Amino acid sequence: TPQIIPFSFGDEPSNSGDSVSTTCSISKGDSPLEIGWAFNGEPITQQRTDIIITGGKRHSTLAIDSVAARHSGEYTCSASNRAGGTSHSAVLAVN
Repeated sequence: TPQIIPFSFGDEPSNSGDSVSTTCSISKGDSPLEIGWAFNGEPITQQRTDIIITGGKRHSTLAIDSVAARHSGEYTCSASNRAGGTSHSAVLAVN
């Protein structure tokens, strides 16, 4: 089963207009891995032009160039392979 290295957006709230990013890295688990992100439980799709997701085989980075209050909430990275799945969440606070 994949294992996710815990990530966060930092201890301090972000200010509106700041750029923020966090990386979800998979420390264990056989390839192929499927890595995805959700915001408050809703999958983040390519339609979200304000949230940029990039990555490789064992990591995925979520970036927001200019955060706003609407970006406040819980972001969850999920990783799965044939053996199973896991997820880790972090809260983004925006002033």
